[in-house]
Parts: sequence; C-alpha cells; structure tokens
Amino acid sequence: MKQIELSPQISRSKDTFPPLLMGYIAMTLVLLIWSGFALTMRAIHSSPLTTADVALIRFAVPFILLLPFLPSRFQQIKNARWSDIMLILLGGLPFFFLAAYGASKVPTAYVGNFLVGTQPFFVPTLLYLVYRQTLTKTQGAALSLILIGIMVMTFGDNQTLSNTMKDGLLFLIAASMVWAVYTIGLKRATLDPIAVALILSTISLVITIAMMIFGFVDSHLEQATLQNSFAFILVQGVGVGVLATTGYTYAIRQLGAARAAVIGSLSPVLTALLAFPIFGESLSMPIIVGISLTTIGVLLSTRTKPAAHKENN
Repeated sequence: MKQIELSPQISRSKDTFPPLLMGYIAMTLVLLIWSGFALTMRAIHSSPLTTADVALIRFAVPFILLLPFLPSRFQQIKNARWSDIMLILLGGLPFFFLAAYGASKVPTAYVGNFLVGTQPFFVPTLLYLVYRQTLTKTQGAALSLILIGIMVMTFGDNQTLSNTMKDGLLFLIAASMVWAVYTIGLKRATLDPIAVALILSTISLVITIAMMIFGFVDSHLEQATLQNSFAFILVQGVGVGVLATTGYTYAIRQLGAARAAVIGSLSPVLTALLAFPIFGESLSMPIIVGISLTTIGVLLSTRTKPAAHKENN
C-alpha cells in the first residue's frame, strides 16, 4: 500500500518542471525575440512604412489574438491599480517611439547593446529606491564591466561621434530607462501575463489610431503589402506583442526583475552577429571588445543571487 501511494507522487515530481527552470526557458525565448525586435526596429527606416505604421502592427496583432481572453481577465484588469497600469503602459508607445528613433540613427550593434545592455544599471537602481535591494560586490563588478563595454563601443573608434549618432544613443538610453520602469511596473502589478499584454496592446492601439486620425504622426499604410509587412507582423506583432510580453512577465514572476533584465542583456551579442548577414554591417574591434565586455559582465551578474526576499516584499 505504501508503494502504491508513493508512486503517483514520484511521477508528479518527475513530470513537473521547477518554476525557476520554466522562468529561464521563458527568458531564453524572450532573449531571441528581443534580438529580432532590435533588427526590425533598425529595418523601419529602410521600409516604406513609417514608425507609426509599425506601431499599429505591433499593437493590433496582439490585440486581435488576445481579444478572446478579455472577458476572463476583465475583473483582474478592473481591480488593478492605476499607478501600476501607467507604469506598464510605458512599455508600449513611449518605449517604442524612443527605440525606433534611436535605432534609425545608429548601427544595429549599438541598438542591441544600448537598448538592452544598459538595463542592468537602471533596474537595480529602481529596485533599490523601491525595495531597498542593495548590490553585492560581485554584482557591482559585473555592472562595471558592462559600463566599460559600453564606453569602449562608444569612444573606441578614432572617429568623433556625429551629432546624429549622439542623438540616437541618447534616445536608446532613454528607451532603456523607460523599459526599466516598465519592468518595475510588472513587478508591482498583480496581473497575469495575458492581462498585461491586453492592457498594453489595447490602450496603445487606441492611442496610435487616434494619433493617425488627427495627423500627429505620418502614415504610409496605403503602401503596406504582405511582403513589406510580414517581418513586422511576425516579430513585432506575434513575437514582441504576444510571446515576449507574456514570457517576460512570467519570467519576472519566477526569476525576479533584476535577474530577468540581466539575462535579457545577452541579446546584444546575437543582435550584432545577425546584423552582419542581414544588413551587411561589419563588426569593428571596439564593437567586438565592447560587446564581449558587456557579455562577460552580464554572465557574471547571472551567477549572483539577488536579494529575493527584499525584492518580493
């Protein structure tokens, strides 16, 4: 009798994935999608579509796909705090337009490293201000390596930075800061991933349509075809709008905001490698060294244990 009672328990334990492992799997998927996001943001300026057109695709696709889940999430969304909703909405249009403008001014490798690689500076700072979570010495050393990597990429070339590139880098850093605030909003909100995606896509879509109708943004939707829109539909709409939004929210629940953001910082490596065959952008020595230092810093950060108890309070 004892053996019969124990076997189901053993079977269940083998078939159940630990939440921490599931968090890492979700964050790996998000990592791949973020690299695709950086590449498509860079591709907007060579497309007949405008930034607003791509934003429309970005938010319309998840809105349509997730609309059937709205009735079951309505009460959850209704009970959410407005302050949390406002923080979450920063990950929509504000982040998108800041990132798109910055990406149009700099090479793709810089988009990945500045858009994602600088987040480990902003997320821990916000976590300290909100949760009083402090950095360990190892984390401090890791973040220093990331900072050095960014500086090498920026100032490693003998050529002086143009004003256009400076503007682009500043906008990318601003987008990264906005995303860090969005990350904290996800941590604060008691919303599941689908509810977050519904809030983000619905409100952002309504605002985008309103801006188009009243002429606040340019639109070339009449030039849209399946051929020039497919990559944006797949990566921005399905990938970022559904899979990454829900996956990132889930990963934060399982791993914590700081660890999830640090793992996501590995995407600049993949982005820079893909930029060569896709856009023909060569990797100079400062870019290679800068991304390498950033990657080492990120990997070092993932080996440290954040103050989970303080963060979850």
